[in-house]
Amino acid sequence: MRWVAVALLLVLGACGGGSDEPGAAPSTTAPAVVPGASPTTPAPTGDPVPAALSRFRCDADGAGTYTASGILTNATRKAVTFQVTVYVGEPVPGRQSAKTKQVPKVAAGGSVEFQVDTIPAVEGGTCHVQVITTG
Repeated sequence: MRWVAVALLLVLGACGGGSDEPGAAPSTTAPAVVPGASPTTPAPTGDPVPAALSRFRCDADGAGTYTASGILTNATRKAVTFQVTVYVGEPVPGRQSAKTKQVPKVAAGGSVEFQVDTIPAVEGGTCHVQVITTG
């Protein structure tokens, strides 16, 4: 199971960052995570589609967690389900907490806003995001 957590961190680290669009907010430093936090997300399965994400924001909510939001655009000719995984922390070995949201049945050529609330944060961490299609 440990290799799954490491694989998730490597994937999130490779896909992390934000939007190049004007108005995208820079990442901020995260407060400490609650001791004893455990992983909340299984290893991702699907096709990575980082270009589907725009206007990504990841902001501290003042309660020791973060909220992430953005727009997902389906550039294909069929409806797809997006899976957005957000991790706030540094890419380090071992188990880390992330949060995932499924955004089902986005129409071909369509766009949808999403929000992921109460993302656990690691002190001194930055926000990483991964977007995949699952169907």
